[in-house]
Amino acid sequence: MLDGIITGLGTLLMVAAVLFAAWWFTRRLAGSSQFGSRSRYMKVIDRMPVAQDRFLVLVQVGEKVYLVGVASSEITLLADMDQEPAPLQEADQASPAAVDFRELMKKIGRKNNGR
Repeated sequence: MLDGIITGLGTLLMVAAVLFAAWWFTRRLAGSSQFGSRSRYMKVIDRMPVAQDRFLVLVQVGEKVYLVGVASSEITLLADMDQEPAPLQEADQASPAAVDFRELMKKIGRKNNGR
């Protein structure tokens, strides 16, 4: 019986070690991403995907801010600004366009049941 407990604890410790190693590796990999790297002279303020492999990127270099279009084969300067633009307001969660998930599922259920 003691052998079973020791084997179970050993297995549990091995699984915990593998999970910790996966977590650590993922954190290290995420920190070295293309836009997440650190620089002493430049800072990526924001990035927005426009299409597959195409992004709009706000880059700050010193006091200037640049809007850059990034594609897989080229980088294009779109605009330069003297200061960082103000953040946009988040959309209100209670907007009329918001859909109640429960009501939507009831409607779908009625259609499937022939009602």
